Amino acid sequence: MIQRILVVGDDRGLACEAVEAAGLKVVRSNPDVVLSHGGDGTLLRAERLAPLVPKLPVRIRRHTKHCERHNLSAMIARLLSGELALEALERIELTVGRATFHAINDVVMRNDNPALATRFRLVIDGQPGRVITGDGLVVATPFGSTGYYRSITRESISAGLGVAFNNTTRPEPPLMLPEFTTLKVEMERGPAVLIYDNDTRAVPLRTGHSFVLRLAEVSAVVLGLDSLRCQRCRRHDQGTFNPH
Repeated sequence: MIQRILVVGDDRGLACEAVEAAGLKVVRSNPDVVLSHGGDGTLLRAERLAPLVPKLPVRIRRHTKHCERHNLSAMIARLLSGELALEALERIELTVGRATFHAINDVVMRNDNPALATRFRLVIDGQPGRVITGDGLVVATPFGSTGYYRSITRESISAGLGVAFNNTTRPEPPLMLPEFTTLKVEMERGPAVLIYDNDTRAVPLRTGHSFVLRLAEVSAVVLGLDSLRCQRCRRHDQGTFNPH
């Protein structure tokens, strides 16, 4: 049964008031659900703060004109009534040295100095490929492939991982990697930085460094993701979850 809600995002006072008006408790730890009050970037931040806890995304009112089904009170009511569709979003597992990070959108590697191109080699399931020179690459999930990945490739993906190459010295078509692929990137010339989702804490990379990406075994859970996709809301800016 849903009782405890963690609120992440802007206009927190308004969101907390709506949560409490519905008879729920606003908490800072051990939530049953995380209310992501903002846009796509807020959802990414909410997943970092409370990994794998179900997320309820609601666009912030001062930035959008909600349709009736997607305003704050309506979304909370639909949550409690069990009406919201549940979607599992694939997560990228990123390993750099002994550290592991997760992203539900994308992982971006790019040159640290705009005057210097990076040089890197892709190793797919242990098989080395040729060296690529350019500004970097973008590795995206299906959910994240509608962002930076699509701005480079003009397309998106529906499964697995998409790899797009940014401003390379020769044309490099994007790669569509199957679900269980392991991708290792070896830096043959740096420096570069590595960014996962919209986290501002970039990971520095130097010549000789490498990192590994694969789809994580456990997906993120989002309730009512249609609230972020709704075109009526945006114009102004597989299952059902049972709460009992």
